[in-house]
Amino acid sequence: MDEAKRKQFIARLSRALGRDQEMCPAFVEGFDYSHGPQETMFKDLNKDQILTMFKEQCQRVGTKFVETTPDKLGETILAAIEDWGNGKVVFPSTPEVDEYKLKELFEQDAANNGGTRTYFQWDASKGREECISNTANADIGITFPYCGIAETATVVQASGEESGRAISLLPTTHIAVLYTDTINPRMTQTMEHLAERYHNDPANFPTNICLISGPSRTADIELVTVDGAHGPIQVTYVLVNR
Repeated sequence: MDEAKRKQFIARLSRALGRDQEMCPAFVEGFDYSHGPQETMFKDLNKDQILTMFKEQCQRVGTKFVETTPDKLGETILAAIEDWGNGKVVFPSTPEVDEYKLKELFEQDAANNGGTRTYFQWDASKGREECISNTANADIGITFPYCGIAETATVVQASGEESGRAISLLPTTHIAVLYTDTINPRMTQTMEHLAERYHNDPANFPTNICLISGPSRTADIELVTVDGAHGPIQVTYVLVNR
């Protein structure tokens, strides 16, 4: 910005603040954040209250949710798939898939459901083109977010070789499996936990992190609400109590 434009810009701000429009402050005192709410809001909530807030926000933004336990996770995911009309399902190669033997469950289901549900596992070794092509043609994508944010019913989804960003963006429906004990009250605590996590393990810093707050929806054009403009139209959170 050249000097003339700079002075013109400062003059507009000065007029808006009721100051001499020719006066440009040489020093601006830093804002005192010590009494701000960002560090203390919701700090007294217990886990049950945080989960209740998360559910209430899900209802506000049109996100379905279902609670389950680790021993019933597989059947709960299958029920969520059926609830959204079945079809082609893409799932990641994350440790949770091995832990809960989901690949074996999906293979068994595919062999016995008469083609109602088909499955594709995201696998970086198969190459980007195959992964993207299969995901773009999928009806349902399954992910395992790192954590959740109660204030906005948001899930924090890291992307990488095990679980590409496309899984949560391209299919019509997104099923996110979230542990309830990883839900934070606000964005503030979430960013602190992410910073700690990747500061201690920088080698596994993800290619990107998506903050997903329910079904895709926008009203950017003439305030007309459009569903599915930037991602899935339908979302279910599978909340796992462990």
